Amino acid sequence: TASTTTTTTTTSPTTLDQIKSALKHPEVIILDVRTKEELDEAPLASKPFKHASCHLDDCSELMSKAAELMPNKEAPIIVFCRSGRRAGKAKEMLEGMGYTKVLNAGGLGDIEGL
Repeated sequence: TASTTTTTTTTSPTTLDQIKSALKHPEVIILDVRTKEELDEAPLASKPFKHASCHLDDCSELMSKAAELMPNKEAPIIVFCRSGRRAGKAKEMLEGMGYTKVLNAGGLGDIEGL
């Protein structure tokens, strides 16, 4: 009998240690996928970041800007939004585009303190 092993990287939780380690990488990209309105209301003040909106049902802006914002598909990308749900969707989309080190940092409050 053949055994089947299923690996789903999109559902494995990102640990705090993984985020902290990635933040030390010289090519790390912190990606905010919140809406422009959310960004204007509460920007990430503690770290430089890039922005491309991603909604649970539409990540077209992120998909169209990905190559420009993140040309190195091997560099660590730390994605966050308001609560972590859209960041999870963005992680899934980016991995589908060939990005290899995408981490979901959750929400703004989660990454602000790192």
